Formats: sequence, C-alpha cells, structure tokens
Amino acid sequence: MKPLLILLLLFPLICRAQVVNTEKLRLDKQEKGFYGEGNLDLGLARNRAGQTVRLGTSARLELLRGAHRWILLGAYNLTQFNKVDEPGSAPKNFADNGFGHLRYNYRAKEWLAWEVFTQAQYDKIQQIDLRLLAGTGPRLRIVRTDSAQLYFGALYMFEHEESRNEFEEPEAFTERLILDDHRLSTYLSAGFRFTSYLAVNHITYFQPNLSNLSDFRISSETTLSIKLTDRLSLRTYFQLIYDTRPLIPVPNTMYTLNNGLSLVW
Repeated sequence: MKPLLILLLLFPLICRAQVVNTEKLRLDKQEKGFYGEGNLDLGLARNRAGQTVRLGTSARLELLRGAHRWILLGAYNLTQFNKVDEPGSAPKNFADNGFGHLRYNYRAKEWLAWEVFTQAQYDKIQQIDLRLLAGTGPRLRIVRTDSAQLYFGALYMFEHEESRNEFEEPEAFTERLILDDHRLSTYLSAGFRFTSYLAVNHITYFQPNLSNLSDFRISSETTLSIKLTDRLSLRTYFQLIYDTRPLIPVPNTMYTLNNGLSLVW
C-alpha cells in the first residue's frame, strides 16, 4: 500500500496544454510492481506567444497489482520567448503550463482494459486558467509483439474550462469565459522497436464535441528514443495540434519540437 499512498500524496502537488499526450507518459510495464520515470526537455515551439524556447520537466509513476494499474503523471514547463512582431525585444521568462493526471486501468482480458481518469491543467500562453477533465472507456490491444505494439482507446470525457481573453487596447477589459463540454476522446497508439537501443512511438488523438461534431481537436505526436544506458535515453519528439473552435482567439494549428533526456528507475 505504500506506493499507492505515495501516488495519492503527490497528485495535488503537480496538479497545477491544450491536448495533453498522456499515452507517451505511460510506462506500460507488464511485471507487477512500482515504476517511475523522470524527463527533462529542451524545445522549440511556435504558438500564440510567438517563437519560444522551452525547458520542461515531467514525471510518471505506475503501480501494477494483478489486473489493477494506477498511473500518476505530471509536468511543468518554463518558457522564454520573443514576440514575432518585435524581433528586437528582450526575451521574457514565465511558467507557461503544467498538468497533473491520475488514471486507473483494470485489465478485464489480455486484449481489453477499462480506464478511468481525471486531469487538471493550466496554460498561460493559451490563456487557460483551469481545465478539468474526467472520463472513462475501453482500451483495446490490437497488436503486441517484442518489436511492435498497437492500442486503440475510445473514452467519454467531460471537460470544464475557465479561460480569459485579454484585449490589447488599454481601455478594454479582460473577458472571462467558462465552458462545459462532453467529448469523445479516441486515440490510436503505436510503438516500434527497431533495435535494442532505437524505438519510435506515435500517438494520434481525436476529440469531437458530442453535441457538435464540427467542433473537434486533433493531436498527433511522434517520438524517437535512443537508449544511452539501461536507464537513460535521449528523446526527440514533434507534436502537432489542430483545434477547430478554441474558446478564445488563438491559432487553430500549433506545433512543438522538443529534445530531452529520460531517466527510468
């Protein structure tokens, strides 16, 4: 019970992005026990703030007991940016986003698991003060071999978002927006191991609004991992996000390119 108690105690501490890729943070170990991983990333991104350089940290913990799996994820990012319309301006530093995610997974069959999750996040660049998610649904194993794996998930998700639209005119006010949505969160996750030290993982999310299917988000991310030692790996990943109807006026398309180190224990 001690590892589970650690998970529950740590969750409020890291619970403070648009589509968060929790699939890439899944250790998916098959042996019973307690596992953890820490990541350090240095990346380049283009979004509403302009051109940015980002330093990020993330951590994940997993506890597997028989058919029951608990997963705790968290991340925090610090960004330095220059506005694209002011190339000579001094760079600014600020903490732009963070999230905490708790997921329970029950394996009903070798190929079928049922998942329940909750998540809290914020994103200063996208002007999201708070986004709360909760959902449940099945996860299906389509392929699993020593060198490849493929999973499909289809979950119902409730979303609560509190955002602010900050107008640039001095006399204008800050508009506060609150949104509650019911979405379908589907994903296709694939992983390929080419050698003992080289692996590629890909995940695509599709999240339509159940009351308006023309309102949807798509997130696609590909990660290249090179193992340096048994516990240390070098990672490069590219993420592309498309949102047809963001709550406030931000770009519909955003991308992120990151490089970093991953430590498993």
